[in-house]
Amino acid sequence: MLAGWELVIGLAALLLGSFVFSAVGFGMALAAAPILLLIMVPQKTVVLVNAMIAITTLLVLAQTWRHLRWRESWLFLIAGLPPVPLGVVLLSVAAPAPLRIAITTLILSIAVLSLFNVRVPAARTRRGAVGFGFTTTLLTTTLSIGGPLAGIYAIEQGWPRETMRATLAMYFLLAGVLGLALYFVAGLFPVETAYNIALGIPVVLVGAIAGGWLARRMSLRVFRYAVLFVIIGGCATLLVRELVSRL
Repeated sequence: MLAGWELVIGLAALLLGSFVFSAVGFGMALAAAPILLLIMVPQKTVVLVNAMIAITTLLVLAQTWRHLRWRESWLFLIAGLPPVPLGVVLLSVAAPAPLRIAITTLILSIAVLSLFNVRVPAARTRRGAVGFGFTTTLLTTTLSIGGPLAGIYAIEQGWPRETMRATLAMYFLLAGVLGLALYFVAGLFPVETAYNIALGIPVVLVGAIAGGWLARRMSLRVFRYAVLFVIIGGCATLLVRELVSRL
């Protein structure tokens, strides 16, 4: 249960994470997890971050739901549901640090290539929709860092800014609600986590409102570069944090 300076640090991390998530459609864990991991164990960090993502998506969807293109995104959205139970099981039994380093390095490499207009054509196919949808949720449920893959997928579709935000919000809401229910069943949702979530809700709502305000004032070009820089900056920070903690 967060208290004192740990509470201040935790709320600041959630404020930053919700701002980033609302502004670009993902990135809660990339912004918040490196900070939260300094004061919380990995399992509780993952559950807290995913709960905050589910709450933030509600506000993002309230702003963008009219821009959601069901016909173009339904396969990606549905593909994110089946791996949730597997991710919950892995979170309860796995040592996530080595895997987090490997996955973060891979995502960082893809994002850097995307920054230089190296395309990922597989993301524009039906198989790509299934693959990105499945893998994003598996990583998010297990490690809380799958969002960058969803961001790369959304960029490759060439969607308008608000469509990207709406699609990613719906994706994370569906997977997040299912994940939270299964966390509870698996005993990964202690009372202290519920307490931390209750304290964090007002903070993430403020961050989400501010992030949405910024997103609506960015051009599409600036928005896409913001997405890539969130991926690169967040992955680099998380990777450095993981490597330093293992020294």
